[in-house]
Amino acid sequence: MAVKYIRGFSLTELMVAIAISSFIALAGTTFYVTSVGAGKDVFDAAARTEQIYSPTASLLDDIRRAGYRGAPAALSTYLLTTQGSGTSAGNEGAYPAIEFGMSGAPTKTETTDCVLVSYVQQYSCIAGDGVSACSGSGGTVVQVHHRFGYRLKNNVLEATVGVHPDEYSSNAPDSECNAAAATAPWVPVTKLTEVLVDIFEVELIEETIVDGDNDCTLGVAGDAPCDTYGNTGLATCGSTALSCRIDRLYKVTLCAYPGDTTGQCTSNPDDKIYVELYAKPRNAVL
Repeated sequence: MAVKYIRGFSLTELMVAIAISSFIALAGTTFYVTSVGAGKDVFDAAARTEQIYSPTASLLDDIRRAGYRGAPAALSTYLLTTQGSGTSAGNEGAYPAIEFGMSGAPTKTETTDCVLVSYVQQYSCIAGDGVSACSGSGGTVVQVHHRFGYRLKNNVLEATVGVHPDEYSSNAPDSECNAAAATAPWVPVTKLTEVLVDIFEVELIEETIVDGDNDCTLGVAGDAPCDTYGNTGLATCGSTALSCRIDRLYKVTLCAYPGDTTGQCTSNPDDKIYVELYAKPRNAVL
């Protein structure tokens, strides 16, 4: 009588195989979900960081360029308006290098959540754009003052860039600090749904005023020929007897985090971004 062999898995073997396969599938699914979640967290954190560091880096670059007046002839005109002309000491004329809010040129230890930076750049004229140097025609390349602004509005960091309003004969854009939120030319550079900017401050932390002819520091009685400068100060710069150079150092502080609750920077919320940077204009106030 022929013997019949039965091939296949027993019930016990089949159950063990199913259990092992289920464990492997569960481990793979868990790893995938965890990896995707971690990757999203990293991506979101990188996006928030980019929203903060990109405009901050641009602001530092603009502060370093602040006060550039362009051609030597333009610098001569600027000097005539700031020294010996009867204007207040330290007055930079129509185009202050750096303005704090609506108060104009800053004073030492003053802080602001809106800073306006001005310096000369090339501009390609557009017919009818209203820029005085273009004389109504297009295609000409001119050197005019530009304004670069950064402000905190409703916990959103906004920025503006364009030809300085004082360079227009008509149709000047409203790039003042008190312009309405998110209206041209001010545009948001952070998204409130992704990151809440709780603190944005620019502070003038150091100001050194020297005689432009001999580098003697005003208010400091040093060695000759600086021994007579002990009783001098910024007010002295308004006379024709003294040509001053003012060097300034600025501090930029920014704190942001995801969420919708303000005033949390001191309590260190999750994913907080804190920036504290310093910048000094390469062009001194003269």
